[in-house]
Amino acid sequence: MMILLDSLKLLLLFISLGWSANLAVKNINYLGSVLKIRLFAFGILLGLITSLPEISLGINATIDQAVSLSVGNLFGGIIVMLGLILGTSLILNRTVATDGRLASLIPTVLVIFSPVLFGFDGKFDLFEGLVMVGLYVGLIFYLYHLNHFSINKHIEITDGSRVGKSIIFTIAGILGVIVSSHWVVEITLDLLKYIQVSQLVIGVVVFSIGTNLPEISIAITSWRKKSSELSLSHLLSSSFTNVLVFGVLALLRPIIFDTNSAFWIVAVFLGVILVLFSYFYYSGKKMDRREGIILLAVYIMFILVNVYFSLFTK
Repeated sequence: MMILLDSLKLLLLFISLGWSANLAVKNINYLGSVLKIRLFAFGILLGLITSLPEISLGINATIDQAVSLSVGNLFGGIIVMLGLILGTSLILNRTVATDGRLASLIPTVLVIFSPVLFGFDGKFDLFEGLVMVGLYVGLIFYLYHLNHFSINKHIEITDGSRVGKSIIFTIAGILGVIVSSHWVVEITLDLLKYIQVSQLVIGVVVFSIGTNLPEISIAITSWRKKSSELSLSHLLSSSFTNVLVFGVLALLRPIIFDTNSAFWIVAVFLGVILVLFSYFYYSGKKMDRREGIILLAVYIMFILVNVYFSLFTK
């Protein structure tokens, strides 16, 4: 009975987490349009904002000595974004145009994969945290330079009251994310007393979907509004923002986790999905439905392998 009740609470909290993050994203979206932020920069901004659940959950998990939840969530989140969300978006949207530039693709993919390389020894210490934060900041500056980013200095605000409300709603959404994330961690730790599954696997399979509800929502909205380029930019940005989250959490406290089968499964599948994504992104300067089916199939296989090893190889 307790398991059922806690599971119901978790479901409601994930809904609250997604709703709160969407509230913040919706109003950040409006503020971005008022400030006339370019599509590329807007994708970066959305990546930061929609990573609030991962950041908040990671901090709460660190405080509660449950860092493996956060590690699994962050690794699994990248696979969710590039496998489940992008794959499904391509199947529904059929075709997404890309620039096909290796100059931006290769550094981005290497930064996204870097936590796997740093995690081979089962820990992220202070130095590695600094390096990952530095990689994120360096990549942002590099991509800005590559995209010839410039700030539009002429900003005209025609509805001051709406801007004020958007700022208030953004803050409310962020607070909702923080509170929801805290209770998600608390209830999950209680559930783990009854379910003999590792924290890393729970983070990879369950949390990675729950904390990416904002990304799922934006992908659906972008598909409906036929703005698939924004969805792709946002998913990529969210993926390498997870590296920033790893770095920040390692700066707060060294992250120590088991490099067991769950970690190596994540490492292999993350490598596979990044290689496939890179090839699809570069070839033909577009991604289509067939490639979406492949990405989604890899994600489904990833989940099945995790479930098999969790249930049948103890």
